[in-house]
Amino acid sequence: MKRRLTAAATLAVFLFCAWVAAPALSLKPYVPGAEDFESSLPAPKRLEGAVAADPLHAGEGGHRARWISPPVSAPDRFDLVGVAREMRTVEIRVRDEGGDWSDWVDQEDGTPVYVNGADEAQVRAPFRPRGRLHFVNVSGTSGSFADRLLNDARSSVNAALISIASTPVAEAVASRPLVVPRASWGADLPAGGCPPRGPAEYGSVSAAVIHHTVNANDYSPEEAPGIVLGICRFHVNANGWNDIGYNALVDRYGTIYEGRASGLEFPVVGAHAQGFNSETTSIASIGEHSSETIAKPARTAIVNFLAWKLKISLATPANGSTILTSGGGSQNRHAAGTQITVPRIVGHGTLGLTECPGATLAPQVAQIAAAVQKRLKGRTKPKKKRRKKGKRKK
Repeated sequence: MKRRLTAAATLAVFLFCAWVAAPALSLKPYVPGAEDFESSLPAPKRLEGAVAADPLHAGEGGHRARWISPPVSAPDRFDLVGVAREMRTVEIRVRDEGGDWSDWVDQEDGTPVYVNGADEAQVRAPFRPRGRLHFVNVSGTSGSFADRLLNDARSSVNAALISIASTPVAEAVASRPLVVPRASWGADLPAGGCPPRGPAEYGSVSAAVIHHTVNANDYSPEEAPGIVLGICRFHVNANGWNDIGYNALVDRYGTIYEGRASGLEFPVVGAHAQGFNSETTSIASIGEHSSETIAKPARTAIVNFLAWKLKISLATPANGSTILTSGGGSQNRHAAGTQITVPRIVGHGTLGLTECPGATLAPQVAQIAAAVQKRLKGRTKPKKKRRKKGKRKK
């Protein structure tokens, strides 16, 4: 009887461990699934004195923060936050569990701020901010203490497995660069994923638009997939978009992520450049480049991706120009129906009322275009046959 009880207990422990580890037994990064919650943005107060003179980094024409909201306590711990459906630039800061406030950072172009764990937020802007704060938790730290322990255990198991295998978590298709598919950053999770609201729309690709995204430049490789998931959840659930806005994203380590669903090889219409989405494709650097330059691995990955994408789209030469027709919009620099001639590869600010992709990345766009064209020529240029040396006949 004692042996049977011991065997049963051993089996129970084995089954429990298997249940804990099963979701993490993969060479894909373990993503616990995201959770969203919202809070109303309280009536802001008008700033006065020295605080009102603090500049709003991304505001055009030297806009300054004139209104500030009271601190807003989130329903639970969060990793990303932004004002829902707000395309104008606002500033956000957050307070961690220790009670320390972060610096003010910009939320722009409808993309949230990444904070990597906080429980309170505050907003300021040159206009009176209204609406709702939308929070996203992608680290599994919301919920009960048991849930947090479970996610920590699975993350550890997954990290150890990937380290032992030493296998890149990506897929290769034909000559395109390695790309982390949507399933690997959590889009397809049955709970906490980011499925599109509806079927994709298709256009054409005459140009490529380069972006930057969240404010963080010091995230780890393990955090990057969760940031992509958080951006997607905010774009879909807070902004009401069909899917994540970008066709592709790249982290600071040079890893490329599939963005909008329905295939990178197709001209899927994104939400990356208002009024020009149906004529362009996009790739976003996961980071903020107003003051910090893009990491070399990320820049190389952007070059590799755009060389492949523009080649299959027959949108060459990459360092040439093309004509686009504006569809208009409040965030568009050009009135509806205006035809503009632009470089084949542009920064977002060339088309929209934004400083994206940042003061340090924008000047590099022309250099990136030249590097893309060089890569295209290197792939397509035939090798010259070398003549064998030999004695001349007399």
